[in-house]
Amino acid sequence: MQQLKLLSSRNEAGNIKSFVFETGGLHWTAGQNQAFVLPQAGADEADNLRWFTLASAPSEKVVQVSTRVGPSAFKQALDRLQPGDSIGVRDLGGDFTWEEDSAAPVVLVAGGIGVTPFRSILLERHARGQALNATLLYFSRDAQIAFRAELDQLCAQHPELDVRYLIGEPISAERILDEEPQAARVPVYLSGPEPMVESVGNALKQRGVDLKQDWFPGYDERNY
Repeated sequence: MQQLKLLSSRNEAGNIKSFVFETGGLHWTAGQNQAFVLPQAGADEADNLRWFTLASAPSEKVVQVSTRVGPSAFKQALDRLQPGDSIGVRDLGGDFTWEEDSAAPVVLVAGGIGVTPFRSILLERHARGQALNATLLYFSRDAQIAFRAELDQLCAQHPELDVRYLIGEPISAERILDEEPQAARVPVYLSGPEPMVESVGNALKQRGVDLKQDWFPGYDERNY
């Protein structure tokens, strides 16, 4: 298992915090996920292992994990890490990626902390000079929105990118299609709390939507 050293950490919004690690030579594609291991959180994987979709773009040359810091043993152990401390990583993978050079449009749907892969994907496409012809529907429980300044800056640089903040609204297939009708015709990326991604994803598939999904375990409609 590879070890990565913590470089820094910062608060993003509300209880969302980012932890920035060295890459340790790790190579990934924007939108992929990784298992992170902290033995000090407990003896069993149920306590000491968590999966995170990387929030950093490969071009940033760091590994960033952005998460809500809750009361779990793992999150508390993560929050106690100091610069220079290490975390274990393994099992990099996942296909929640948007690598096509085509300027064909896509719809991105984030439920709260599920925005993390979209930060990685959009920043990497920007760094590569690729089109950002996307509509991002960013559903948030409240006005504590992570990465808002970065997303707004990308919109200013890319007129083809449309980011809409939907605060305090329930996430449903009907709401997504009402807000962005082209979701019925173009690829849709859905990311967020596992129960939502499962139920809304099934409803979208029943409507014939071309869908990619990224499930965030441990979150639901109360804490995403």
